[in-house]
Amino acid sequence: MPAARVESRASAALVFGSGVHAADCPVPLNNRQSQSPSFRWSFLAPRYWGNWILAAIIALCTLLPRSWVLALGRQIGRLFFRINKKRVNIARLNLQWCFPELSEELREKLLRRHLTRYGQAIVDMGLVWWASRSRIDRLCTVSGEAELETLRRSGEKVLLVIPHVLSIDMTGAALARLAPGASMMKTPSNPLLHRWLWRGRTRFGARIFTRDQGLRPLVKAIRAGYVGYLMPDEDLGDAHSVFAPFFGIPTATLPVVGRIARMTGARVIPVFCELNEHGRYHITLGKVLPEFPSGDLQADATTVNAAFEASIRTAPEQYLWTLKWFRTRPQGQASPYAR
Repeated sequence: MPAARVESRASAALVFGSGVHAADCPVPLNNRQSQSPSFRWSFLAPRYWGNWILAAIIALCTLLPRSWVLALGRQIGRLFFRINKKRVNIARLNLQWCFPELSEELREKLLRRHLTRYGQAIVDMGLVWWASRSRIDRLCTVSGEAELETLRRSGEKVLLVIPHVLSIDMTGAALARLAPGASMMKTPSNPLLHRWLWRGRTRFGARIFTRDQGLRPLVKAIRAGYVGYLMPDEDLGDAHSVFAPFFGIPTATLPVVGRIARMTGARVIPVFCELNEHGRYHITLGKVLPEFPSGDLQADATTVNAAFEASIRTAPEQYLWTLKWFRTRPQGQASPYAR
């Protein structure tokens, strides 16, 4: 899969939402706030044939034995290592910054493991888009769901936050049976990809809003009883960010989690997902962030980053190291990627 398409997939938040009892359903939202991209006859034009071929290959992979899928993912990771030197070098630099205590040899092994999981997660997109509810449940285990259930039963609003792990789409699909959910996504430049991502992420009954709609639809959904799901660890420049430590590095961080929690009264739970060597996914719902929000956006961003860092350190190969996490620097510091 071309790197740009992979990055578009990974930089978008996703949602979950089916598999719950009718009594648990929140107040319905205006359908106009969350509309599926419509099919266009232009999607059949030659410019999209490559997309259709790629989708067909991914769909066929859902029929393969699990061991074959894992082997194919490993080969994709090796191919990525050889042909996408730009992204590989970004990942290598990120690992150097975040794990200076590791030797160069150990960081290189970590990079290879990361790319293996990267390739396997790409192949598994077919499961996210087309697999049955029961098949996804057999492939994924979830721990910590009791606290989410307790909060929802007591009428609390909930916001789940997750760093940019490789398996964000599978995480959303697995959590679909727990609660009706809502989130935001960045609109891809490819409209056909947009339609596929949207349909895959909402096929279990979720709500999704695009980033250009702003926070209001998501805030309204959480207030109405939907469980929010967000990935706030993006470097979108310093205009709307604060610098908070992440792996000991001042990092441009969107203070959106504290803001949403304050506006909705939501309890915030960090989430992490690991794809292991056996091809199974383990999703962990952590403890509610204590004394959050604090009223200080800087402090709240620091709390979220610390929670993300702690989970990433347990399985660092799962994080999307190919993105420029440290591009925006405090005044007077140059971007490490400008070398």
